[in-house]
Amino acid sequence: MAIKIGEINELTVKRETDISYTLTDGYEDFFLHFNQTPNPLQIGEKVKAFLYFDQKKRLCATLEKPLITATQYGLVKVVNVHGEAGVFVDIGISKDILLSKDFLPAFKKQWPVVGDEIFCILKLKSDQLVARLINKNDINGNGTPLEIGSEAEGIVSHISESGIGLFTSALAYVFIHKSLMRKIYRIGEKITVKIININKHNDYNGTLIEQKELARISDSQIILRALNVRGGVAPVGDASTPEEIYQVFKMSKGAFKRAIGLLYKEGLLIIEDKRIVLKDYQP
Repeated sequence: MAIKIGEINELTVKRETDISYTLTDGYEDFFLHFNQTPNPLQIGEKVKAFLYFDQKKRLCATLEKPLITATQYGLVKVVNVHGEAGVFVDIGISKDILLSKDFLPAFKKQWPVVGDEIFCILKLKSDQLVARLINKNDINGNGTPLEIGSEAEGIVSHISESGIGLFTSALAYVFIHKSLMRKIYRIGEKITVKIININKHNDYNGTLIEQKELARISDSQIILRALNVRGGVAPVGDASTPEEIYQVFKMSKGAFKRAIGLLYKEGLLIIEDKRIVLKDYQP
């Protein structure tokens, strides 16, 4: 059976030197330093060893049990940040593993910081073993189901122009659209998200803003749609009565004022005492 780099392999102790053991699979030999095994070994003994590349890119073995492998994802801690290369993570063996900048956001303020924990898996890249962030395909639907309306704590694992994605501790994937967050987040940041939807791909959608603000966004969309239908003008404004506002938009005066305030801040609306006007209306 071919050996697997970045995996645990069953090997046999072939010989012992002053500083190490030599392990073999019957075809190839592997260096195992004494400090990489907790107990003395016997010639001919079979051991389960993890194979990796050392600092000089030599293929070596360790009996330390890694937290992640090339087929098993897990949570690892960031121990160093290198601005030109990426970040290094502790996978439970003596050598820290690089999470390359190729797998990180272009904006370095969104990189994880020392002490952050991130979900990773190993990847063989030429003669180097590197870490990469896990994605939905790695989980393959194994996360614990969440309920709409519930809150869950998760770790940011994906950042794009459209939003961020996180994995909960139970490995459910949640996407948060950029319109539903109010700050810049980094990979590895722990956040609490409210679940608001399950999409057609059985992924969860979440929000990081308060319920009142969610309602304000929803109400502002109702007003925008109504203004487009009404030719860009509605006959209620800042001084209209609650009854007049409800008759037009079926919402309270408080909700109406919050919504038009949002549209005004976005430069979409002109607010008058008795009417609101959509800027740059195009019929």
